[in-house]
Amino acid sequence: MSIRTLAAGALAVLLISGCSSKKERLVLPEVNNQFAPVLAWDHSAADGVQHFDSSLRPLILGDKLYAASRTGLINAYDLESGKRLWTYDVRRDEVLSTWRVLTHRGTNTARVSGGLSHGFGHLLFGTENGEVIALDPASGERRWTSKVPGEVLAAPAAGDGMIAVNTGSGFIVALNPADGSHRWQFEQELPALTIRGVAEPSIVPGGVVFGSGSGKVGVLISDHGLPAWEEQIATPQGATDLSRLVDVDARPLVVGNTIYAIAYNGELVALELNSGRTLWKRDYASFRNMALADNVLYIVDSVGRVHAIDRRNGQELWSQTALERHFLTAPAVFGDYLVFGDNKGNLHWLDRRSGDMLARHQFHRSGMYAAPVTNGELLVLQSRNGDLVVLRQP
Repeated sequence: MSIRTLAAGALAVLLISGCSSKKERLVLPEVNNQFAPVLAWDHSAADGVQHFDSSLRPLILGDKLYAASRTGLINAYDLESGKRLWTYDVRRDEVLSTWRVLTHRGTNTARVSGGLSHGFGHLLFGTENGEVIALDPASGERRWTSKVPGEVLAAPAAGDGMIAVNTGSGFIVALNPADGSHRWQFEQELPALTIRGVAEPSIVPGGVVFGSGSGKVGVLISDHGLPAWEEQIATPQGATDLSRLVDVDARPLVVGNTIYAIAYNGELVALELNSGRTLWKRDYASFRNMALADNVLYIVDSVGRVHAIDRRNGQELWSQTALERHFLTAPAVFGDYLVFGDNKGNLHWLDRRSGDMLARHQFHRSGMYAAPVTNGELLVLQSRNGDLVVLRQP
């Protein structure tokens, strides 16, 4: 095919239109709200990821919150008060004054797309122009920029003496944290059509755990980037390229000596870290990141069903299907709740032990694509138009 990637949102539209009538109208189920949200602060913005299916997400780091827009503005806030501390403009390579922030209305875009993350004292993110950028988290000043062979569609991962980046072109690149210079790169084979997105790598002592657009999970040796092993967790099936999508776009989770990974049109698997041996596998499929707490994996699957899985044996603990086909974000664990947004700007609250629906509140009419972010005490939501809402536990 002439196109290489397919946006996850467009994919969901195609799948829903293929299995529902034109007259069908999706209606959210009734919920008897058992509590009201506790607002810490909010911040209105005129930017964000807009209609793009971008993996940009806020980052909580100590007492600060960082948020980015696709156009190229990176903002730092005091987490408790919401006071803006600095704004860095990728396009101009400068930290803007308050007056410049209020009056600046640039029309060009830096195409920021992967991040935000933190490592080795850097604030890290990437762009669709094939750049990885490191900022000083305290001041917003740029420390270095590294050019990589492909769009940076997922947050860079840091650890084990390197920064690892998974690009949309199939290259995984290891960078030197001091200056962004290349240590090694590994090229994956990609199919003709993939979902527009890649899995953020997970770094463990001695290795980089990755997922690929060809349905594989593997480990690269940190020292030189050669594969220790690769395992196929999804096999292309069907007569069309769309039906044969097998991307591993969710970040592999590593607990002890076990990797948990899930593929679109594939399976949820537990693999032995050292060898890639399958410990168990179950029939779930997703392209969204999973959440993990108290030995339970939480999954929003490819069509919007929510599941809780015992990570030790793959046993399903509960399943919530009432929000199927409602364009949900990845989930986040927030105290006793499992929370996630949708494309209409609603925040949904489930009892994470039973899966019961406890509440639903609307915050962003522009909708949400990025998963909520939490430090355990506060929950951060970012809408497509860039608005931030910070909530306390009910």
